[in-house]
Amino acid sequence: MIPKISKILYVSDIEEGSRPAFRMAVSLAKQYGAHITFLHVIEPIPDSVKITMESTLSSEAYQKLQKEGVENLKGIIEKRISAFCETELGALDWQPKIEPLLVEGVIYQKIIETSEVLKADMIVMGTRTHSATKQFFMGSSANKVMRGSNLPVLVVPLT
Repeated sequence: MIPKISKILYVSDIEEGSRPAFRMAVSLAKQYGAHITFLHVIEPIPDSVKITMESTLSSEAYQKLQKEGVENLKGIIEKRISAFCETELGALDWQPKIEPLLVEGVIYQKIIETSEVLKADMIVMGTRTHSATKQFFMGSSANKVMRGSNLPVLVVPLT
């Protein structure tokens, strides 16, 4: 039985090199008539920075600064996602339905969590080439998603 693919979770850092994975997601969406959710995960502020800011600012000032900073960052990223999609899809005769989604947290955890919440049928993401030793010690988000997800994960090598 051929699986039904109606929801694709495409994960991106919106860098120039992520285009091959996006093109693969669009190709699959066209083939299956699927909807694409374009996920970008904003990593949390490192603890060392957070501690320094909390000790320097009042609690209210820190909360306000963090909220405004995240809101501004989300606005910038949404514009980058729109521009990215426009550039990639501009000349196509078929336009997939793409919904941008920005979440904050640990990348691989948020990808898995989002795929479950959206009830996605598959995850498409890229991975940059690293040596085997680096991947063994550091681990990549793609490796962690593949190990932690119950969904098919298509990992596209990026430049």
